[in-house]
Amino acid sequence: MKKVLVPLFLLACMHTSYSQWSREWSMGYTFANPTGKMQQNINQGHGFVMDFHMIAPSDKYALGLDLNYSIYGYDQSRQQYMFPDGTTADMDINVSNSFMNLMASGRYNLITGKTITPYVGAKAGYSWFRTDLNIYDPNDFDNCAPVETDLLQKDGTWIYSIGGGLRYDLSSIFKKLAKDRMSLNLSAYYTQGGTVNYMNTDAPDAHHTNTPPNRASDLEAEFINTQTQVIHKHHVGYVYSSFAQMMDYRLTIIFRSAR
Repeated sequence: MKKVLVPLFLLACMHTSYSQWSREWSMGYTFANPTGKMQQNINQGHGFVMDFHMIAPSDKYALGLDLNYSIYGYDQSRQQYMFPDGTTADMDINVSNSFMNLMASGRYNLITGKTITPYVGAKAGYSWFRTDLNIYDPNDFDNCAPVETDLLQKDGTWIYSIGGGLRYDLSSIFKKLAKDRMSLNLSAYYTQGGTVNYMNTDAPDAHHTNTPPNRASDLEAEFINTQTQVIHKHHVGYVYSSFAQMMDYRLTIIFRSAR
């Protein structure tokens, strides 16, 4: 975790050293399309992305941080659950698979001063994969508070990304906007990382009889009968092992401060 905080420290130093640089924030939707062996186990992921960059006075390049959170698997079933007082009730068992990427980011604009700005970029950082269990009362329509939560599986790996995109200056449509203050951004990056163990409750081959070569193990959640202390298990998915490989497509809105 300390190594991940290094980009934050560098960004703070950059902010104090380069007061003439402008600031830029963005947020939006990200679509993850796994490749390689990871594609055998994950169909796709959907999530939310936000980033912060410092823009050089020349507008040619930017440096910053990128945060991405995506869910790629989800399963819900109903199981009998026993409370500490001995009473039982049917509960909704929700299992979600997700990953989060935190990366230092650099971007270089191929042209500047135009309505449409093409750019190339590179990122490097760390990716966390995790599987969470949440038990909800089906009579709690808002699911505001789970009866029980547990972290079933977690792992991580260092990753890097290369790619590019296009920015469209929205001042060309909304005339009251100042130039370059708000933009629509469309990008595509290829992400590669080391070996990581991860779970998917709904993998493409989950119902096949043949075990894929990169399946590491089964994953079961344990439920304890508080009266008898007997543990019964519920199968929630499979654990896989492969390189972290995926295409990352994004549609975001960028907001830039005035210098």
